[in-house]
Amino acid sequence: MIFNKELPCGLQITRYKTWQRLMQDLTARPTCDTGYEEGSWVLPCAPDANASCYWREAAWIPKRCRHEQFSRAEMLQNLSGRTLVFLGDSTLHAIMYSVLELINGTLIAPKTVKAYAEFAINSNRTRIVFDYYREHDKLPKTMEVDNSWNRFRQLIQRAQPIENSRNTVLVFGGAEWIRPQHLHYLQLRLKEIGLQNISTIFKSPSMGFWSWHSASASKPVEAGNLRRFTTEVLRTARQLGVDVIDTFYPTVSRYKEFRSGSCACHFHSVRL
Repeated sequence: MIFNKELPCGLQITRYKTWQRLMQDLTARPTCDTGYEEGSWVLPCAPDANASCYWREAAWIPKRCRHEQFSRAEMLQNLSGRTLVFLGDSTLHAIMYSVLELINGTLIAPKTVKAYAEFAINSNRTRIVFDYYREHDKLPKTMEVDNSWNRFRQLIQRAQPIENSRNTVLVFGGAEWIRPQHLHYLQLRLKEIGLQNISTIFKSPSMGFWSWHSASASKPVEAGNLRRFTTEVLRTARQLGVDVIDTFYPTVSRYKEFRSGSCACHFHSVRL
């Protein structure tokens, strides 16, 4: 699949002679101020060009900065008194469970990805609620913004009480039909219902369901078009002061590793 004609395909040699040198350089970089940073997958390989690479060590690394990693103690403190409201796809569902795992120290058995879920964690000091775009593959690209708001409104009603402050964090996205006008409309409606001061985070769509490769794709989207749509929405989100989590670029190069099914980990395969 050709994603960007300006970039070469396949593994490319970096300027780092060893994996340790790369990690040292990464540690010295400033922390990223956004979840939308240009980057690439890197992995250690043996000097022999014909030898295997260590794919288990593969990591998505931004080019100019590093994403800050928090300890469990820091997460417990930072999320105390907060309500996290998630609305999106199965990749966002997996991100939610990653937060749960980090806070609890263990992974809660995940429910089916198409179910509403609510958790009280951190000694009941943190609330997490999640709902899924249940009919993401049936929604037309030209859907009215009022229809997209209905899902937000229903989730917000179920998640009450919600505080109109940055103690409430709305994390949404994942659907390929989301366009810049949806972000403008969301901010307008949040103001109308008195939630204009909450934190909002947009997650871009992931390559998988939307790829030609995926057998589960009922509405395949050409990668170049999805790249353009994603870039437009991410740019609009930053202009509106909405934080972003980009999962499109980290997953597009690994679209063949996508696993379909009702799970929370489409890019992982677990053997029992």
